[in-house]
Amino acid sequence: MMVCLCQGVSERRVRREIEHGAATIDDLAAACGAGARCFGCHDTLDGLLAEAKPQVAVVAVPRRRLQVA
Repeated sequence: MMVCLCQGVSERRVRREIEHGAATIDDLAAACGAGARCFGCHDTLDGLLAEAKPQVAVVAVPRRRLQVA
């Protein structure tokens, strides 16, 4: 699927650039041109970037009681 029609950049290419370290639309624009011209693909690029971000697990840590001497 084409993500950036202006620059002719496919979703596959965008995903590859994200795997290689692109973390922002500016990074993608520099790497492959996606998002650099009319900005119409920015919502899609934001979605692909968000999809690739690592999920952070929230872990409950038991509280310790402080002992006063």
